[in-house]
Order: sequence, then structure tokens, then C-alpha cells
Amino acid sequence: MSADSGNKPPDELDLLVGSTVAGKYHIDRLIGRGGMGAVFQATNAAIGKRVALKFLGAQTSRDSDAATRFQREAEAASLAESPHIVQIFDSGQSEQGLPFLVMELLTGEDLRARLRREGRLDAETAVRIGSQILKALRQAHGAGIVHRDLKPDNVFLCRHEDEPSSVKIVDFGISKVRQQPGVDTLTHKGTVLGTAFYMSPEQAQSFPDLDGRTDLFSVGALLYEMLAGQPPHSAPTYEAVLIAICTRDAADVRALAPDVPEKLSRVVARALRRERDERYESAQDMLSDLEAALRDSRALSTKTRAASGAWLNAPKRPGAERYRTLVFAVVAALGGFAVAAYLIARGRGASLEPVTASAPTSASAGPQPLASSAGAPAPAPSAATLASADIAKARPSPATPRSREPKPVVKKAAPAGSAGVAGTLGLSTREP
Repeated sequence: MSADSGNKPPDELDLLVGSTVAGKYHIDRLIGRGGMGAVFQATNAAIGKRVALKFLGAQTSRDSDAATRFQREAEAASLAESPHIVQIFDSGQSEQGLPFLVMELLTGEDLRARLRREGRLDAETAVRIGSQILKALRQAHGAGIVHRDLKPDNVFLCRHEDEPSSVKIVDFGISKVRQQPGVDTLTHKGTVLGTAFYMSPEQAQSFPDLDGRTDLFSVGALLYEMLAGQPPHSAPTYEAVLIAICTRDAADVRALAPDVPEKLSRVVARALRRERDERYESAQDMLSDLEAALRDSRALSTKTRAASGAWLNAPKRPGAERYRTLVFAVVAALGGFAVAAYLIARGRGASLEPVTASAPTSASAGPQPLASSAGAPAPAPSAATLASADIAKARPSPATPRSREPKPVVKKAAPAGSAGVAGTLGLSTREP
């Protein structure tokens, strides 16, 4: 049942779940519903195969144009056989007179859902999706079919075990099938068919002679949105979007996504040319350039990685990790030694500042000054020296001295003829 079924009486589509259509298709569940109809999962009771049934609603089926488009979708998909176009197996009417198509059941999500979730795609993913769309168009255009409504909603990303991103184009409902020259039963004078953001200028202006190049413009718009995260033309209204498409060139995709390879941006720009004669002539031509752009991008990326440090990705040799660890340890140790030496030298240099103090009174206070080589007696202390000694004795000791810490050392002048520790380390004993 649809999400809005509580706001209106159920119609014929709401009552289909659980019923059997055409004597063999058992309707299992609703997959999705739109303005023209709904899609259900069903099972072919004869062979047990799961399929998708697409129905037109009762009111829509009374519209001659809608009924014609519905039939056109079946014809176009059958004519353009491709692994990248949804398969249609059968068509018919339900017991209530509702037209339906029997299609392959796809598992995955459409490109619109993917872009809503991720915003934008990387270049390789975008090219892979675009390439499969172009392969589908190559078959369709070869069969004389122009899709005319390529948009993210009509690009389905299938999930398979062997190919996670297989692409299927769906909904050929407004496609143009080659009939008599100049005849299109769906296009009336002044009617614009398609979705504005992805529509070519000639389609926006309802040119009667549309060809495959209008689809190539749409592929360019899809690539642009996948790479940049937004369509190439935006405006607040449908009409304003059409005017922008017809009057303004799209900005360079690299202005919004600088990481897009330059060659890929040129492919997108050519597909979006307003003059169709300046675009690619065929889906195959665009496909060739798109795949070449991807190859060049991969080659450039490989060279860049090699130049910037491929050793990071190289296979590890035996002992290489141990060698790197040893090198880092040695460097760290040297750095520690250098810092320690600097701090020691700085501390010793500060301790050797000349300070006038009295001689120690006992042997336990420290070594006595050495006598001169002539054996002369040590000079008597001066008054200034005695005053300094009194000041040193008067200084208060720490409140809670640690038992193992040395007592405050009274600084004294270096003995004559000797540089002491400073001389051994090659340091100057002069006042800086």
C-alpha cells in the first residue's frame, strides 16, 4: 500500500497486493509508486521466477498519451537489447483493465539515492557509471531510439556478486522511436518533454529533429553532477533552468571539484556544448574519450605516487622494520645526550660564578686551598671577606631540609693556577 493511502480511498492499485494477475503473476508487494502508476514485486507462479510488474493507474490509462508512452517503453526496451537496459518480458492487462509490463526485477538503488547519500562520487566511479550508460545508448541509438529523459532517477545501480555497480537504464516512456521522418506521436507543438536539469538546449526548445546528441548532453550533465555534487545549471524555477541551459555555458566542473582530472573535465565540457554540432557525434565517440581520460588519470596517479614516495608501499624486506626502529632509537638517544650535556654545562657555568667567601673552618667543609708553588703562607682574610662570611652564616637554612641533600655550599674563588672542573671541560671561568 502506498504511504498516502490513509488520506484517500484505496484505488485499484492499492488492492493488487495478494492478487493474481493474468492467471500467473502473483503480486507479492509494492516496490514504489509515482504519479502515473506503481511497480510491484511479483512471482510467476508457473516457473517460480520473481519479476517486477509495472502498472498504469486507472485514470492515467485513460489518457491516450500516457497509454502510448507505456507501450512505447515496452517497444523501445525490446528493440535496444543491451545488458545495460532493463529487460521487458511481457505486457498485458489485469482483470480490472489496468495495463502492465512484466520486467526484470532489479536489486540495488537508483543514482539519485546514491547521490543523496554521498553527495558526489570519485572520478573513477563516475566514469564507470557513465561508461555503462554510454554502452546502453550505443545500442539504443543504433536501434533508432532516443531516450530523452536520462536523469539520476532513471539510472539504476544494480547489486550483483560479480559486478557491484552494474548499471541499467530504465523508463523509455518518452523515448523517440524512429518511425516516419519528422513524426513523433508524443510531441505536440510547444510541448517540452524531459527533466529540466538534464535537458539539452534543443530539447528545451522543442526542436522536432532531436537525435542521439540530446542524450549525450544528458550524460554530460549526469557526469557533472556525479563529479561536482550539483547539476551544471541551477535556477529556482523550471523555466529559469531551461533559459540557463539555452543561454549560458556550464562552468568548468573543476571550479567545483578541483580534484577532477583535466582530461575528464574536457570530456564533460564537450558533452555540454550548447551547439549540438560541437558535441560528440555518437555515444561510441564519447565512450572512447571517457575511457581514455580514465586511463590517463590512473597513469598520472601512479607516476605521482612513485615520485612522492613509493617506498611506503614497497614490500617489507626481512629486518627492515627492526633497522628503522634501531635508527629511531639512536637518533632519540643522541638527542637526549645533547640536551643533557647542554643542561649540565649551563648548570656548571652558573655554579662557577666568582663569589667572595670565608675559608672553611674544618676539614669536613671541603678541600683547603692549595699552597702556591713557592710555599708562601696564605694571605690573611680582608675585612670585606670577613663581612661576606658573616652574611653567609646569617642566611636562614631551609625549613625542612632533606636528610640526603648536601648542605648549602659556600662558593669560593678558584685556586690560583688552576681552572678546576671548568678547565677540564674547556669552559671559561670569567664572569660573563
